[in-house]
Amino acid sequence: MKKLIAIDGPAGAGKSTVARLLAKKLSYLYIDTGAMYRAITYFLIKEGINYEDLEALNQALKKIVLDFKVIDGASVIFLNGKQCNEEIRQTIVNQHVSPVAKISTVRHFLKKKQRDLARSTFSVTEGRDIGTVVLPDADLKIFLTARPEVRAQRRWKELKEKGIDLPYKEVLENVQQRDTIDSTRSEAPLRPAIDALLVDTSDMSIEEVVNFLYQKAVEDD
Repeated sequence: MKKLIAIDGPAGAGKSTVARLLAKKLSYLYIDTGAMYRAITYFLIKEGINYEDLEALNQALKKIVLDFKVIDGASVIFLNGKQCNEEIRQTIVNQHVSPVAKISTVRHFLKKKQRDLARSTFSVTEGRDIGTVVLPDADLKIFLTARPEVRAQRRWKELKEKGIDLPYKEVLENVQQRDTIDSTRSEAPLRPAIDALLVDTSDMSIEEVVNFLYQKAVEDD
């Protein structure tokens, strides 16, 4: 059994769904690093703290305690002892999480927290720099990807189900733009770890991906 599992990949590759289901199948803790960035963003907004004020930001980070707990088979994030799964999905958080996530101080703060959480138990940690930066010593590093057209189609379908009707071409352009930003950023650019298992999910169902990775997780070295 692999104790530490890291899953990375671009937007739309299915990593969040796959990581959550894989963790459940293995009875591991699922660590959603994106939710951690959202929790910090939510805290800053709630407390009226300007994240561009680095001194105020540093003081705020000292007041933040993040944790994940498994409740009824699902991984739930806690901010200072309170569940915040719904609060961190608010529109105002969506609008500010990207700039907050780019701040070096925030990234370094969360990197340590993510490492501590992941190493404290059997875990599946998902994000964009887990195998390369957060857990370079992970027992199994996975990089999920899919053709941009496929990822855009998935995203377009998700939006449509939420009542958001955008042209497919616009969604595809957004995916391609996000890929460029993620892969060229100066700190922790999106790329697979040298020893990562590359999995193209373009022509695979979620169930097929989860079952394939489950076998990789339980097999002996």
